[in-house]
Amino acid sequence: MLFLASSVLSGCSSSVIVESNVRGTTIDVFYATDRNFVGDAEHPPLYGNERDTLRYGLLQIERLPDHAIGSMEDETLVDGKRHDFVMLPGSPRHLTQEEFFEQLFRGVEDGERRDILLYVHGYNTTFDKAALTLAQVVSDLDFRGDAVLFSWPSAGKLLGYVRDQNNTDWSRVHLKAFLKELVSWAGHKRLCLLAHSMGNRELLTSLLELKKERPEIAEKIRVMIFAAPDVDSEVFCRDMAPLLADDNTLVTIYVARKKDKALNASKKLNGYVRLGGVDGEPVVMPGIDTVDVTNIDTAPFGHCYFARSRSVLADMYAIINGGLRAESRFSLSPVEYEKMGEKKIYWIFEK
Repeated sequence: MLFLASSVLSGCSSSVIVESNVRGTTIDVFYATDRNFVGDAEHPPLYGNERDTLRYGLLQIERLPDHAIGSMEDETLVDGKRHDFVMLPGSPRHLTQEEFFEQLFRGVEDGERRDILLYVHGYNTTFDKAALTLAQVVSDLDFRGDAVLFSWPSAGKLLGYVRDQNNTDWSRVHLKAFLKELVSWAGHKRLCLLAHSMGNRELLTSLLELKKERPEIAEKIRVMIFAAPDVDSEVFCRDMAPLLADDNTLVTIYVARKKDKALNASKKLNGYVRLGGVDGEPVVMPGIDTVDVTNIDTAPFGHCYFARSRSVLADMYAIINGGLRAESRFSLSPVEYEKMGEKKIYWIFEK
């Protein structure tokens, strides 16, 4: 007994070294863009904000040791002042369409099950910022599949809102064709779709047009995450939501109450409440998890929390890596309300 007691006591007093989760430091970001090519790795930026044909390529981006989850100090691929991630020499590697899909879907014939995370960025976003954001999210989530960016020609300026909105309409044909190719090549792989802000407008319209033509593509989509969607909430409820929910796909919408300054401005400009904003109670639709981020820190503008909030990243981890619905995810509490005699439930982050 004395030996056992001394063993226990000595065990309590000994130091224990816990190794952190070992993540790869290099992130491959495949990309398709209909922006104009304006430079190279020595003469940034790589892509501008004008419309062009669809181009394909691959970036290799390295995470630097000082990176903290949810942080991004600099948003340029090269010549930045304080990088969390840097583009490696030899990037970008320009690819033909055939080379792009062959490299992206390597090993698919052998039944390799590496999911694809497709990210469509939002308004006021440069190509560099979009690529670095995806690299950061992939690293922070420890996503073990393949990362793909679709970058449309956002002006990358606060005053470019109307222009950006027009360009999502123009770019929609390219994104639809790209999604069609992704699904055609997928094999055993499945898609996780992530859109932010105005990128939701383009992704939703492209995806739903494609689903009407080819309903079977739903089987290839495992996750849809709509973060701070700048989409008319009434149009979404009437025309989009009924076509999204199915048993094969986890669908999550992240919303905020008044803290999202970008969506507040969008409401004033467009005249109607945005799906990612809240006027009264958030939108709740069958088969879709609505998550309210109001209780967490979303500073400074309350709009980019999907990549900047550790709480939201943890929740996305549970969706993408764990396949969990909202009722099974940590730190979410249900909120019930009644609308037109019907009970509805959304989820809110606990304080």
